[in-house]
Amino acid sequence: MQSHWLTALLVVAPATAAFAQTSTAPLSRPAQRIPAPKRFGGTYHVASSTFTRGHAGVRSRGAADAIYAANADVPYFAAIEPGEQFQDTGIVPGSTNTLVAGGRDDNLVTGFDFAYCDLDPTLATTSFEIDFYESAVPCAAFVGPGPTASFVLSQLPAVGQCWVVNVDVTGGSEFCIRGDGGDSVFQDSDDLDSFGWAIRYTGGGTNPATGTSSAGPLVGADPQATDTAYLNLNGPPWAGVPVDPPAPPSVEGTGTYYNPLSNCTTAFVPGGVPRPAGSGLRNPDFYYIDASAAGGATTGCYYFLGYFNLSAACGGGGPVGSASRPFAAFYMELSGTDSCDGFRIISTPTSCPATPNTSGVPGACEVEGSAFVLNNDVLLRARQLPTTPAGVFGIFVHGLADLSSTPIQTGQGVLCVGGAGRLQALNQIQQANALGVAEVSVAAGNLNIGALPLSVPPFAIAASSGVTSYFAFWHRDFGSPSASAFNFTASCSVVWQ
Repeated sequence: MQSHWLTALLVVAPATAAFAQTSTAPLSRPAQRIPAPKRFGGTYHVASSTFTRGHAGVRSRGAADAIYAANADVPYFAAIEPGEQFQDTGIVPGSTNTLVAGGRDDNLVTGFDFAYCDLDPTLATTSFEIDFYESAVPCAAFVGPGPTASFVLSQLPAVGQCWVVNVDVTGGSEFCIRGDGGDSVFQDSDDLDSFGWAIRYTGGGTNPATGTSSAGPLVGADPQATDTAYLNLNGPPWAGVPVDPPAPPSVEGTGTYYNPLSNCTTAFVPGGVPRPAGSGLRNPDFYYIDASAAGGATTGCYYFLGYFNLSAACGGGGPVGSASRPFAAFYMELSGTDSCDGFRIISTPTSCPATPNTSGVPGACEVEGSAFVLNNDVLLRARQLPTTPAGVFGIFVHGLADLSSTPIQTGQGVLCVGGAGRLQALNQIQQANALGVAEVSVAAGNLNIGALPLSVPPFAIAASSGVTSYFAFWHRDFGSPSASAFNFTASCSVVWQ
């Protein structure tokens, strides 16, 4: 039966939208049945690296919505071998998404639930690294400037069992995910509309039954598994992968805030507290393994093969190839609110050895908004500026080179931006407020990312995908009465998309 399904997959897969970025059919990799029902491990607080133990009722996400839910109860997990990273995708819908109603362009993620096993009985605790990407392509290696957010979660419960853990990222680790692939523009394409998340096992345990890795994420099902109204547009399940989109709008993304629950309404019932089941909006039946850290032998696009699906009440009930297809969604639920104000920092500090100003600390630079040029949503901010006297003046500078290792000594500080042009129009000359903050932005009309200045030819450049811009703030600093009474903040960089 497995070979029959694989033969069908080899014929159908190249024609589907999900494989626009891959040149070969996906590989098969068996999932492993969990030895006992999973347990709720509690809430892990990133800010303090501590746990709140207890049942699911103590989960710390306040009034946040589930903006993505792939959390149906499936008794299987996928073991991650050393050096492997599993990458999965789905869609967080924006306001223009036509698959579902009520999507939001901005989502401030305040927590997430993930489920895993670590079957090494000798380990009291285990650890995973989890990364999130605002934009990703299904079944292709995640590329770009790096993850939107990254978490190394240690001291997670292990003791040879499987767990669901709520991760609370409030208190400084919140992050923003814009809808529909990060640009809030729905294009009805998994390649353009998806976000991604990745998981790597860092615990080092061994499964005594197999001698291989003891840990990995639990399977979390997909629309076909969690909704009996799921429509496979490609015929019977064993005929191959469904076309894109895989289901009508009325049944996609069940369990999230924008759509009612499916017929399979319970994902997990710890302590008698039911949890709603979700399918994950546009979560494909495939995932990607990046094994570059281990030499790349297993790198590629994968699906699961050879196990029984869910009960008939949840749309399954039979072996692969007869009553259901294998699915490869991993258990993940993202919780968020509708405001990213103050949390959409898209810049990265450089290693510029900035000189402290008269406030006693070096000035800082950051860029808030969206790195996607089409969004035209950018704010430049300088912080920790002198406050004695209050209201120092200054201007932002922009260039394409990082001089952190060879800074230019000038005034009372150093300039770490190479080829720096000045944002010096009258409305761009800024006076720091009483908190030592100065800003310019597209919204305020004093920043144009289509014409960022340079001091060298071509003397201006438009922000465009792949270009890295460096910024700093040049400001008065009255540490001395001389004409050189000026300083620079540290620099920061943005990789435009």
